[in-house]
Amino acid sequence: MKSSPRYRFFRVISGGDLVDIDIFQYPHKTTVVISMLYYKQEHILMVSKTSNVRRTAIKLANFSFLQSKTLYEKKLKTPPVLS
Repeated sequence: MKSSPRYRFFRVISGGDLVDIDIFQYPHKTTVVISMLYYKQEHILMVSKTSNVRRTAIKLANFSFLQSKTLYEKKLKTPPVLS
């Protein structure tokens, strides 16, 4: 028989950003999905990580999300090249 995951959802407001955190806990692993919607660009930034330890999954997802967010925002701030 397959087991269904325990599910937790958090919505965090951080510095004007609205971040959704989904945690799926299975008996032997945890998957964490962190997502944020950029309303003006109509773009969703989403990262997911899985680990055997819940704390590690959360740390890995948070680190990857912050890296992706930094790169995406840097890309948005880069002025277009005029030719």
